[in-house]
Amino acid sequence: MSYFWHESIDVILVVGGLYLAYEGAEKVFEYIVPHEPNPLDEKVKDLSKKEFLKHEKSKVKSAIVTDFILSVEIIIIALGAVASQSITIQILVVTFIAILATVGVYGIVGLIVRMDDQGYHMIIQGQRNSQPMRKRTGALMVRSMPLVIKSIGVIGSIALLLVSGGIFMHKIDYIHDLLHAWPALLAEFTSGLVVGFVVLVVIKLVMFIVSKFKPKSIS
Repeated sequence: MSYFWHESIDVILVVGGLYLAYEGAEKVFEYIVPHEPNPLDEKVKDLSKKEFLKHEKSKVKSAIVTDFILSVEIIIIALGAVASQSITIQILVVTFIAILATVGVYGIVGLIVRMDDQGYHMIIQGQRNSQPMRKRTGALMVRSMPLVIKSIGVIGSIALLLVSGGIFMHKIDYIHDLLHAWPALLAEFTSGLVVGFVVLVVIKLVMFIVSKFKPKSIS
């Protein structure tokens, strides 16, 4: 039973790692390979309120799925590390990791995302109370927001590749034997990126084949 449990955990970790590697590789692909911009992103200013909310909802849904899988991977890794301990220890460790990931990571990200609102509030307060320093600080926060968001995207993509690569290095013997002599971070990043691009190619190939066999609508 214990063997089956460990094998099940390994399979879940690798499957989740494939998804995370794909997400990270897709971000890298979009950055380095010229491609047609998303029509909705180009026309976002012309969308109605209902269309804009639907567009934003699809982006949020994608981010939630990725964050959820990443959280599950972290919790499973933590659970695997204490699998030989008592059930009480397992519950305490997994609970602590879940709280830390939710409050520590996503709480900080939530605060960063609200930074422009706080900056705008500081600008208004600075104007009302004749506080130029407060106003300038708020303006700096608002202007910095696009750079902060881009930085979060880059850091997030690297994190996806490192986490997935770490899973592959520890759970797939072939990859471990191939890269075990490399520095740990480089080996994990490389394995995550390579496997991610393999999954990306497979998915794009399947989508291309499906599009060829999809019946064309008659106008």
